[in-house]
Amino acid sequence: MRLLLPLLFLSSSAHALQLSAISSPRVAAPRACTPWLSSRARLSRARAAPVAQATAEPAPTRMGSVVAGTYTGVMQFTFAAACASIIFAPVGLPLAIGIQHGLVGFVVTQAVVARTTSVRGGVALAVPSFEVLPFLARFAVIAAGAVGAGAGPGVLLATVLAGSIVANLLAAALLALASEAPVDNIDRLLPPPLQAGLFAAIGWSLYLLSFDVLGLGAGALLTLQSARLWVPANLFGLGLWRASRKGVGGPLLIPIFILAVSALVHGLRLATGCPVPDARAAGWLMAEVVGEPASALWRSLSPSLVRWDVLFSAAALKQLVPLVNTVLNYVLYGPLIRQKLDLKTAPAPAPPVDSTRPSAWELRSHALGTAAAAAAGGYSSYLGLSDSAIHRKIGGLDRFSCYFAAAVSALFLCAYPLCGLVGYLPTLAIAGICVYVGCDFLYDNLVEATRANGARAGLAAATVLAVCVWKDMLHGSLLGIAGAQACGWWQRRQQRRAGKE
Repeated sequence: MRLLLPLLFLSSSAHALQLSAISSPRVAAPRACTPWLSSRARLSRARAAPVAQATAEPAPTRMGSVVAGTYTGVMQFTFAAACASIIFAPVGLPLAIGIQHGLVGFVVTQAVVARTTSVRGGVALAVPSFEVLPFLARFAVIAAGAVGAGAGPGVLLATVLAGSIVANLLAAALLALASEAPVDNIDRLLPPPLQAGLFAAIGWSLYLLSFDVLGLGAGALLTLQSARLWVPANLFGLGLWRASRKGVGGPLLIPIFILAVSALVHGLRLATGCPVPDARAAGWLMAEVVGEPASALWRSLSPSLVRWDVLFSAAALKQLVPLVNTVLNYVLYGPLIRQKLDLKTAPAPAPPVDSTRPSAWELRSHALGTAAAAAAGGYSSYLGLSDSAIHRKIGGLDRFSCYFAAAVSALFLCAYPLCGLVGYLPTLAIAGICVYVGCDFLYDNLVEATRANGARAGLAAATVLAVCVWKDMLHGSLLGIAGAQACGWWQRRQQRRAGKE
């Protein structure tokens, strides 16, 4: 029964675990593999050891830490912009305040987690949570309807910000509660084929995210205008994936890719005489954002402006339940970083600096960071599985890389005119990365895992993937666990029969 305790928290968050585009953060995410190995080298290692078994990693380098920190810090800015556009823009609230809300949440949470984590190297990224986006977006609409047009200036903004902070505090409480019910044996709960299926499902959702980054719906994919976007995005992503498999570029591959695509898109725009507003309208560039000083966020959080009756109404509270998949992400973090997770007890009196056996303290670390972010007026951030993977892939293997990522994101708060840069970033660059990391996940966890562990394990992983895509990740996890336990019971029964004979 103890193995099923974390599922008590997961069972209340079915919507948060759905594999829709909005629930796949963040443009990030290669699989749990040693960075920059060729396919053949990775396959030979996989044949020599199970999928989730620990393997050696390259030593961290200062250049790799800086590159990874810079990339991650910039990406968190784009994620904050996406969160703001989903929650704030539909009800007419300023995007700049929404971006600051997201950045403060990441910077504070990441700094606390990097300081208190017990994971080897300190690499655990606390990224803006896309799982709470649909609920906070609906809360903003409810609040806008309840406040009405006759309210004073800043009332709706303060109420929406307060609602987000309440959700953040509830998420911190959920994390703290989950840390008191740790899993003793993760490999028993999630066998390697099940882990591979869940990683493949994450890869599929990340691939689908590329179309949403381009603003394309399923019904518009066959038009000429949409093909101009998704065809080159897929070609760029597959080319990036192929270059990564061959080890081209090392940790500089993705930054070089972003710069090259940006130069290409803007070069074509200038050559054809296309102004920036027209390029944005056609979907080639991200939307325009005008920055404000960071103090604008805290001025907007005046308690006297909050409509507490709206915030604590039944309709609003229904949307503010913190539906996060942090527990599931933490369970999958062991295979990702190739460390054996021992969640039985927490170290005392404080977490070790470089422990090779992370403990239940990890959840408490994230709970502490989430609570600190709420106190600072920040948006909900949590352990980002895919973001941590890509951060490690491009060289972020130590605590310094996480601090550097927080510092880069903080730069957008201090030098607020930099917010305007997001409007010049090509959508093809972000969509291409989604294609790359999605294909990377799918290939490693379906093709290479099948070659290494046999057709039966590959079929089990593919079945989990199919259930996750058809229903959601919660159903895939539950059915996968049930199937693994049933297979284990059958094998033990057969062994007992063979022993009696």
